[in-house]
Amino acid sequence: MAIFHLHVKNISRGDGRSAVAAAAYRAGETLPNEIEERDSAFGGRRDVLHAEIVCPVGVPPWMLDRATLWNAVEAAERRKDARLAKEIEAALPRELPPEAWLVVCRTFAAHYAGQGFVADFSIHDDGSAHNPHVHVMLTTRIVTGAGFGGKIRSADGRQFVEDARAVWAELVNAALAKAGLDVSVDPRSHARAGVDRVPTQHRGPDAAERRSRREKMGLSRLLMSKVVKEPDGERARLLRDWPASQMRHSLAENGDMPVPGPDGGLISQGQLDEAQTRMLDDMESPSRDEPARALARRWSENPEPSHRPPQDHTAPFTSRRWATEVSDPEPADEREASFRSRRWETGHEDGSHQEPEREREYEERVRERTRD
Repeated sequence: MAIFHLHVKNISRGDGRSAVAAAAYRAGETLPNEIEERDSAFGGRRDVLHAEIVCPVGVPPWMLDRATLWNAVEAAERRKDARLAKEIEAALPRELPPEAWLVVCRTFAAHYAGQGFVADFSIHDDGSAHNPHVHVMLTTRIVTGAGFGGKIRSADGRQFVEDARAVWAELVNAALAKAGLDVSVDPRSHARAGVDRVPTQHRGPDAAERRSRREKMGLSRLLMSKVVKEPDGERARLLRDWPASQMRHSLAENGDMPVPGPDGGLISQGQLDEAQTRMLDDMESPSRDEPARALARRWSENPEPSHRPPQDHTAPFTSRRWATEVSDPEPADEREASFRSRRWETGHEDGSHQEPEREREYEERVRERTRD
């Protein structure tokens, strides 16, 4: 069944792309890139069947050289976001031989050369005949005898895409009919063609498909390891239990695997985490409370406050005097009398008292504060 696919896109400097590198990649060649001052090397490609440049009539001969052409295109554009080239990518019908592909592509490129474009096309096929296609790169400026002129604005609109699809479908259908094949392609959308089917997109091997392949490979390895050791009944059991086993492994990897509880019910992973947290707290609490328990035991054995440091009776009276004054806001006279009574009650173990000079010094300070 012949399929229709055609996609139009821009090669823009604003996207960080290079026309020279794009042409080298599609043609499978190594081209000098003057703007980047290095070679765009893609000469090792083996899926390029044919590459060719089709020019309008009367163009300079140097435009037939791929490296010179696309370096001139780069030099003609000054803007940092310039559109360097237009690209048309189209699927080739697998029902046709490669010789017919070349005729279709050459005719398609000549169609645009007649409108003033330089068309550089490359046919790709990896040999599997699964996805043969063509890339057509078009210049975006009018070709003059000296080089390039103004932009071709007809390539900017939606009509350019519609015309490209119609021309390509016409050429492909003509080639299919010439080959005697009763198939054709339709460039219209499903809605325009009246087809009641949801359109799909091309999908490569996505993650789900790759995972499915890995699981099948794992099953094959498992069966190969069991083929000698296990009887046929065991192999049948492995095949039967494989999906459930894979599901259990997947749930366990994601942390969602429930476990059976004492009553036969299932315990979720969240409940298991909470139980583990409580168990760790219970294990750590004795070590956290041990200092307080030891202190309580010492106090119960010795009720005297022996753990308190002894008072320093040799400290200056002034320091204790000011501490008393802050904590007990008495009048000055009452403070002096109170101090005298405490002063004579406080003495050394041998019954001696502080020196008279220090007492007189303190009395003078008290009188000064009373006058203030």
